[in-house]
Amino acid sequence: MSIIVDTYNIAKKDLILEFRTKETLFSMSLFSFSSVLILSTLFNLVENIPLDAKYTISTASLWFIIIFTVMLGLNSVFSREVRKNSIYSLLSLASKPQAIFLAKLVYLGVVLAVVEVFTFIMAIVFLKINIQGDLLLFFFVLVVGTIDFAVAGCIVSFLTIYAKSKTLAIPILFFPLILPSILIAGQATENLTFYYDPRLVIINTGLLFLHAFIILVLTLFFIDDLITE
Repeated sequence: MSIIVDTYNIAKKDLILEFRTKETLFSMSLFSFSSVLILSTLFNLVENIPLDAKYTISTASLWFIIIFTVMLGLNSVFSREVRKNSIYSLLSLASKPQAIFLAKLVYLGVVLAVVEVFTFIMAIVFLKINIQGDLLLFFFVLVVGTIDFAVAGCIVSFLTIYAKSKTLAIPILFFPLILPSILIAGQATENLTFYYDPRLVIINTGLLFLHAFIILVLTLFFIDDLITE
């Protein structure tokens, strides 16, 4: 029970500080907005693109914008603890490592959710994303995929807390970890854009959830050893 309470308190503290300063929210929103505008401009410059190809590129672009937006936010997950060298202070206050990690995951997930709502609206307006299948099912895939990316991102951010070159370490660890998720999420959105088989979409979404669940459980199991190292 203490893990739940500690997770809530730490996540609440981080979110209050974030929504007060809005540093990470602003930088991630600005990046996603700029990416959507650049891709939209490129689509308009290239003529005679088949409609099917345009739909495929636009939905794939949405996932890549989300992935790089997640990467942009990873530096801020443990940034306060790094600046103040306070992660061990949290541990000394009887906060379990699992609670700290889950709190950071909640923090990253909430920030991503806010940014993605903004990004999705911009993508509909500028990239003209077209979903032939169930829109609610598309949101379901988007939510589960984002949770998967957030779990993987939080793991990478934790592993690179004191890395000397975070800009190099984060992509090296992050991309191999989410490669299966990218392929599965791409198949699910392609299905929703074109031939629409709900059964396959649900299977792909289940695989995304399974991937997130496995790496999360393994991290929580070994996190004590990781912190001591």
